[in-house]
Amino acid sequence: MVSSTEKSSESKIFRLECQPNNYPWGKVGKDSLAGVLASESAGGDFKLDPSEPYAELWMGTHPHNPAKLWGKDQLLSDYLSKHKELLGEAIKFPARYPDAKEDKSEGGEGHVPFLFKILTCKQALPLQIHPNREIAEKLHKENPEQFPDTNHKPEIAVCLSDKFLGFAGFRPSKVIRSLVVAVPEIDQLPSKAKDAIQAFIASASDSTEVMRKAWQAVIEMEGSEVEAAVKAFSQRVKTQGVDAFSDVGDELDKGERENLVVAAQSLDKYYPGDGSAFATLFFMNLVELKKGEGMYVGADGPHAWLEGEIVELMAASDNVLNVGFTPEKDSTSLVARTVSGTPHTPADLKLKSQSFSKGSKGHTTVYAVPFEEFSILRIDGQEVLAPLSGPGIAIVTESKGTVVAGNEAKSGSVWFVGAGSELVVEGDGVVWMAFYDGDQESKGQVGKQ
Repeated sequence: MVSSTEKSSESKIFRLECQPNNYPWGKVGKDSLAGVLASESAGGDFKLDPSEPYAELWMGTHPHNPAKLWGKDQLLSDYLSKHKELLGEAIKFPARYPDAKEDKSEGGEGHVPFLFKILTCKQALPLQIHPNREIAEKLHKENPEQFPDTNHKPEIAVCLSDKFLGFAGFRPSKVIRSLVVAVPEIDQLPSKAKDAIQAFIASASDSTEVMRKAWQAVIEMEGSEVEAAVKAFSQRVKTQGVDAFSDVGDELDKGERENLVVAAQSLDKYYPGDGSAFATLFFMNLVELKKGEGMYVGADGPHAWLEGEIVELMAASDNVLNVGFTPEKDSTSLVARTVSGTPHTPADLKLKSQSFSKGSKGHTTVYAVPFEEFSILRIDGQEVLAPLSGPGIAIVTESKGTVVAGNEAKSGSVWFVGAGSELVVEGDGVVWMAFYDGDQESKGQVGKQ
């Protein structure tokens, strides 16, 4: 066995140096998996601060927090721009990040087509929407400062903790109706929001347009009336527990009601009186993931992760609208253009997984995602993974004598796997890898091809 620093600079599999982000919604110190893993991934003089929040560990070529080659002051993107063969077929995805030129046009070389993260949150993230590719192109042309690229930004999340909760996409209309009818505090809202909700309740059809207008009116709410209504609801949930939702009927089972109580109490703790609580709790799916389960959010689907730890994977883009759980909301006038309003059930959003045909020892699980640019897999123990047609970025989340491509690999170590490389993993640990693969052999098992 050799150390990663002894590997040739021309190796197709090599170690990366990746840094965490310290957003306030992250878990603090050793309670944060992102922070714990960063103790090994960040290199240099990094020391875990027990009082600092560690929200995400980024792994990719995103210019805001780019990976470097381990032990070298060289960006992964710079290295890949000189070794394009390591990107393989993924080179067909053009760089969408604005280039470091005065005109801020899209460009740059050496980018992988995804951003891979370890994410850990103790409270809700900002309620976000990402435009699809067609709308992103229009918005970028109209306002390149706010929408710096022309790409979409679909996402997936796979649970690492025992449980993860996140808001994602819109509930079916009948579920939304059953919730807003059962919440008396709706009557305390400003007239614009209340009237829009009443119009939705009275609508004979399941029109997504009527529902979307009601949701938009709710996320636009502000003022003392809103704060009073939300706080009254939160106090009632605190007092009554699941009985606060006893009038919802059969649309939500006991587990879903219990999760609503957990979510309502968390939102009251961190965002007391925030109208975004009504926009999420009543209109959006509250998806529960158990360890190893995954879900996706389409490019035009609103979402706000709530609590837990995940691996997160998304397309390469910076286009985002923050419309809730933040003191500075983006213009809600763009909501109608960016949100489709298509309803889903939590089951609709779950990712299917299966044994990956390219793992010869049968210890690799791959998640089928409905997007082209990326897929994700998990290796449990020993594996020999056949070459992929594109690149991969892998992180060891649990090392038990784990060896990656002949190198000792501790928990938190991050590795780049070049296109066309066989990956050999030894030991009894757990390795997650984001990747692109367009081979016919894996068709139907990985991202949309």
